Amino acid sequence: MMIGGDKVNIRLAYMYRAGKEMEINFLSDEMRIEDSVIIAEKLEKERSVQNLYAIDDLDRTWTIKELKLLVAQVEEEPHHILVYFDGGYDRNDLIAGVGVVIYFEKNNKYFRHRKNVKLEQLDNNNEAEYAGLYHSLEILEEMGATNQSITFKGDSMVVIHQLNEEWPCYEENLQRWIERIEIKVEQLGIQPDYQVISRKNNKEADHLATQAIQGIQIESTLEINKRK
Repeated sequence: MMIGGDKVNIRLAYMYRAGKEMEINFLSDEMRIEDSVIIAEKLEKERSVQNLYAIDDLDRTWTIKELKLLVAQVEEEPHHILVYFDGGYDRNDLIAGVGVVIYFEKNNKYFRHRKNVKLEQLDNNNEAEYAGLYHSLEILEEMGATNQSITFKGDSMVVIHQLNEEWPCYEENLQRWIERIEIKVEQLGIQPDYQVISRKNNKEADHLATQAIQGIQIESTLEINKRK
């Protein structure tokens, strides 16, 4: 079974034998993969615990041995990823800018990656917002962040609600972006969680998008004390 880059949120399942005629099945709450290994090792020492195994976010099952191997490999790859994205549009110059901020963990350290891009040939601000999200997927692909649950936060209600299929999309140009995003998400094996946030809580990505329109290019990766 391939384990490279797989899920990092785990539930533990096992059968508890309480006497010869009493068997009870348990399923834990979701937890970080690192914590699941610690708990699994303790459960393995209990003689009454049998058939212990792990379940990831896609309901795939893992033996505890596979889980331990997965932990070692996950630590070498970006995981526990949180993405902020934004897009801006200058109607006078017909120029768009997108900004992306990605928080992630790797080798037991926390990082923040920032990048912006200046774009042309877009029609409006909504299209710029979609371009911002799509660009974040391209960055994740470059980082090797595949096959995991990732949260995407943006202040565009149009983008978030349409991607969550809560609002219809009638504009052909936006529908094309939706299709591109869905294809890229599938290619990367990502399980996306799209969330709307206020513009106030999206200041970093918004500022990057504005700087891109102004011709100021930003790209940096910084180790930080803890994840935002």
